Amino acid sequence: MKLFRERAWLAAVLALTAAAIVGLAVLQYRWNRQASEATGVRLADALQLSMVNWHLDLFRNLSEVCLTIRMAAEFSPEGDLNQFADRFAEWRSIARYPDLVANVYVIDRTSPDGHLQTFRLNPGSGAFSRVEWPASLGTLGADLQASLGEAPEPAPAVRRQLTESFYNIGAALRDWRFEPAVPALIRPLSLDSAASRKEAGGRAVQWLVIQLDEQVLRSRILPDLAHRYFQGTDGLDYEVAVVSGSPPQRVIYASDLGFGEQEVVDADGRMDVFGRAWDEAARPPISIFHRTSDNSGPTAAVGVSWFPLLRETPPSDDWQLVVRHRRGGPLGAFVADMQRRGLALSFGALFLLVLSLSMLVITSIRAQRLARLQMDFVTAVSHELRTPLTIIGSAADNIANGVVESRAQLHEYGSVIGEQASRLSGLVERVLLFAATRDGQQRYVAQLLPPSEIIDTALASAEGLIRAAQFTVERDVPPDLPPIVGERMAVAQCVENLITNALKYSRDERWIGIRARLVEDARGEQQVQISVSDRGIGIAPEDLPHIFEPFYRSPSVRRSQIHGTGLGLALAKQVAESMGGALTVTSEPDRGSTFTLALRCAGGLAAGQAAGSVDGPLFTTSLHPPRPTAR
Repeated sequence: MKLFRERAWLAAVLALTAAAIVGLAVLQYRWNRQASEATGVRLADALQLSMVNWHLDLFRNLSEVCLTIRMAAEFSPEGDLNQFADRFAEWRSIARYPDLVANVYVIDRTSPDGHLQTFRLNPGSGAFSRVEWPASLGTLGADLQASLGEAPEPAPAVRRQLTESFYNIGAALRDWRFEPAVPALIRPLSLDSAASRKEAGGRAVQWLVIQLDEQVLRSRILPDLAHRYFQGTDGLDYEVAVVSGSPPQRVIYASDLGFGEQEVVDADGRMDVFGRAWDEAARPPISIFHRTSDNSGPTAAVGVSWFPLLRETPPSDDWQLVVRHRRGGPLGAFVADMQRRGLALSFGALFLLVLSLSMLVITSIRAQRLARLQMDFVTAVSHELRTPLTIIGSAADNIANGVVESRAQLHEYGSVIGEQASRLSGLVERVLLFAATRDGQQRYVAQLLPPSEIIDTALASAEGLIRAAQFTVERDVPPDLPPIVGERMAVAQCVENLITNALKYSRDERWIGIRARLVEDARGEQQVQISVSDRGIGIAPEDLPHIFEPFYRSPSVRRSQIHGTGLGLALAKQVAESMGGALTVTSEPDRGSTFTLALRCAGGLAAGQAAGSVDGPLFTTSLHPPRPTAR
């Protein structure tokens, strides 16, 4: 009943511990995901803010010249282009990058034949002069006529997007368009007379074209913006590129050699540099590796501005800002890796906790079991001591009280006292020997021992018990076995212990078999195996793993009230292993057991002895011939 309560208590503790660990594992997983998600949102917000500020700064540089020249377009008299030259000179005097504008053109289609006339601003003279169509403008003329001159009125939804979806571009810049192929900023010029507007059918007949210097963009403006908004403590934190076109892409700017030439599939952020009307099914203008905060990211506060494109082009041809984290790989992979590392550390700590608790439980169980075995040992030793002490005390009382009168009775009583004293001495010696072997204090001196002599010595020591119990001993020991290596008394005591166990645990069939054979072990070395068999009660399978443990006695043995201390087999196994041998058992309940003592032959040790080997802390090799056996 007590054992059942202990097991029930242990099961309850284990169940509660397992539930607590599972709950802690779930919480750790959730906390780790929340921390990784918060880190991802924070990094995404920071990256989006940097990209938005990068774009706003680029937009500011481009919009300054547009705003300055727009004033000339609104307030100059009809046909007076000098105002453009004055405003352009004014912009160059205050601009951060005065070389950004390569040329300023006015393109006119008011000629009777409808052909385009091109006028170029000469910065030196401050006047426009007619020139041939510049090759650098490419097919811009056809695009102007198709996009702004004769294009049909857009649908209401697209018109609303053109006026609203480009965020806060403002009325002052709403008429400007961007042509990425040149690159250039383009604005239609209003007709100043009603007659001119009627003659043109309400369509634009003049365009102001500001051609940008791509080299200045590539070598000055874009690098400055990259270092301004993506700079870290040790240089750029991100690889930055502005690209256009399908792979292989045209790289307008790249912070690192080769970056952006191919599609960057693991980019942390993408942004369209110039705008187009788009809906929810199309690609968003800004794409970040991770979701931003619930307020739609920093753009909800600062806004974003785009110059709309002059004409409809494939989305792959847009100018795109592409960024990827330089240190530690892409941020998406970094966040995922951080989550994996966090989970690994968390579950590693939980594993160590489970391991520690398991070791604590196992140690506690073993400590309880050892304490129980020790109490059983104390009980068994007390019982073993009580019997001879009672006999010795009774014999002494009888002698003292004059019950013993004749010399024959006195001799008989003296023999009984001597026998019980020897029994007590043997018990004390076994306990002391077990303590010495457990502490590593026992030393054995190896000798060359004939197996037959060892077996005869053990049988002679147990002869009285064998004769009293009326056992039949079947001895099968070939005379030509090679000598074994061991200490004479220790080996004989091991064999005697096995014989005593066979006597103790036998039933009605009073038979013991002793056999010796020469075999080879797994390493190919020769050894002699001495087996002691009985036909007794046997050993249950659940008891076999514990049979050689100190103080262990199976429940069936305790119920049968068979005397013993639980030290004999443990001591025999320790002695055998100290001499480089082994002690094993095979058993079947109700059919008997066979204990086998295996010791090395002298040939294997002689080779080791020649090399000067020592067999272990409990076994000192010192070969000398065997002593004569006293019979």
